[in-house]
Amino acid sequence: MRRYDEYRYGVWEIMGVISFYLLILALVAYLFYRSFLFFMISLISVPFYLKLHRKKRIRETKVKLSEEFAEVLTSVSANVAAGYAAENAFAEAVKDIVSFYGEKSLMAPELRNIKKGLSLNMTLESLLYDLGERSKVEDIIVFARVFETAKRNGGNIRKVFDETAGTVKEKLEVEKEIRVLISQKKLELSIMEAIPFFIIGYIDITSKGYFEVLYHNPKGVLIMSACLAVYAFAVFLGSKIVRIDV
Repeated sequence: MRRYDEYRYGVWEIMGVISFYLLILALVAYLFYRSFLFFMISLISVPFYLKLHRKKRIRETKVKLSEEFAEVLTSVSANVAAGYAAENAFAEAVKDIVSFYGEKSLMAPELRNIKKGLSLNMTLESLLYDLGERSKVEDIIVFARVFETAKRNGGNIRKVFDETAGTVKEKLEVEKEIRVLISQKKLELSIMEAIPFFIIGYIDITSKGYFEVLYHNPKGVLIMSACLAVYAFAVFLGSKIVRIDV
């Protein structure tokens, strides 16, 4: 089964990601150094960029999985209230998830895996623990522990589903509200990241030779490298500020 702390690119996706980054490197090499050699040397950073991009995709996937898991708990809670056993309630929840998120949802194959595991006499607790271990999603891990404890001690299973689903949804709503509040700031950050390139490009086009003194000499290379380092640090700091961890 899928491990959610890993991310595998499709052919077209990775081509798009690499092409975009190569364009950025080409712009940096031309605008800051006028050097094809710098562009070739900078290619060694491609694996590091892919690593960062992969981490971003993993975070996004985990957020989506957590959102779908909250809907699963809501569906399961309704099924339990209708008289289903917890195991059967999970098996039946796949219909609601497919209806809500479509066949390409993350939880649909996971629910089918749970249904298959139950048919092989595996316990629901072990299947939930397996999902939590593969996803590394805290909400799923915590629910698996709470469910196991409640079942072992004869607790109210429906109440466990209701309260856990409510807690997860409340957390996701807080995250969404924060994302809405800072969405404008993210847009402003994206614009600010592009402005230096536009400024240098505009001056270079309208005032030919204005930057020539900064190219192909040690002092100029040092100045441009310092500017590039400050810019890179600002981009890094900005991305950290707008990143959400709730």
